[in-house]
Amino acid sequence: MTKGYGEREEGISRRGFLKSAGAFAAFGAIAASPGSLAGLLQRLSAAGAAREPLDAADSSETLVPPDSFSIFWITDTQFLSESNPALFKKMTNWIVDNWGPYNGKMVIHTGDIVEDGGVEKEWINADEAMSVLLNNGIPYTWCAGNHDDLTNGDQSSGWKGDLWSFAFNPSIVENAVNQLGYAEWAGDNHNGMNTAVSFTANGLDFLVVNLEWRGDSSVLEWVRSLLDDPAYANHYVIVAPHAYINALGSLTDPRWYSDLADFIAGLTPILDEHSSNVFLTLNGHFATDCGYNTPAMVNGRSQLMFDRQDMLDKSPSPLGRGVDEPNSGATDDLKVGGATVTILTFEIGLNQISVKTYDTYKDKWRDDPYEQYTIPMFVPAPSGHGRITPFVAQVS
Repeated sequence: MTKGYGEREEGISRRGFLKSAGAFAAFGAIAASPGSLAGLLQRLSAAGAAREPLDAADSSETLVPPDSFSIFWITDTQFLSESNPALFKKMTNWIVDNWGPYNGKMVIHTGDIVEDGGVEKEWINADEAMSVLLNNGIPYTWCAGNHDDLTNGDQSSGWKGDLWSFAFNPSIVENAVNQLGYAEWAGDNHNGMNTAVSFTANGLDFLVVNLEWRGDSSVLEWVRSLLDDPAYANHYVIVAPHAYINALGSLTDPRWYSDLADFIAGLTPILDEHSSNVFLTLNGHFATDCGYNTPAMVNGRSQLMFDRQDMLDKSPSPLGRGVDEPNSGATDDLKVGGATVTILTFEIGLNQISVKTYDTYKDKWRDDPYEQYTIPMFVPAPSGHGRITPFVAQVS
């Protein structure tokens, strides 16, 4: 590990957040049960009992160059919320522990938070895991996947995520984000099924916009209004839908395109019209052993897709985690694939993004070239740049 690559912005402490939550409640913004202040304090207290908060500003070690910062990307955690909540919390604790070393600025969750959006217990499990971030002053965005809908796959059914979990209640998370100084809540739509947060890093302004499964015309108009807002005219924009490109980079997935056609047809022109700002898209949904990134930029943007959730990766697959290998002591029945974190490190001086992936179940970096690679940041991809440029992981 290398010492002293500079200080990070100070994160909100658990005490500070509880204090601000109390002030917020005094103005009536936090309603009575189930979103009561007493319930919030109890939930955060329970999270704190499991782990003492880490003050990210105390970290003096870093694994990135001085002109760099990182975004942590997680997705499709539904099986963790359903069957393995302890592993979900292990993953968010890992993010907390690595927030300082990687100069973290934002966590992005691209949906399918739970397996069955109508089961309250799964939302409570997800809440306890994501509250680890909330409790440690780490800003994040999210969107609703098809499994998060109250009726699976029907976005018009709404969701209970904002009612059954504090960590996905926009009014609570907005208050915490706005305390940080370098980040600001930019808005939400459809009861928190779509969220947006802006932040500043290394002198650059960014906007992250997360979009729900099959967002309808009102969602698309919300996106357009954000991108047309003069307040974000000079922001670099990351658009993170739950489902957009599939694991091969195609917009016309054989299984899901009929469901997504209207959303894709509506979103793509918005992205293209704002090509001077939108430089990156992230999405999950399409279960795969490995990640994907476009070989060349599409109208000025790189497009990444990642979703391990639960998958068949039996030996001798070179892309597997070894979970199904003989004598590994584990199979896919354990539903542990979603406990995987993709770190995007923005190396400003090199004008590139270095991407690498950590499996918190196996406690090791994934080393295949589809999950360790670099992409250009704000410029068209140079001649010959491909989707499997290897990136050598640093081990912390």
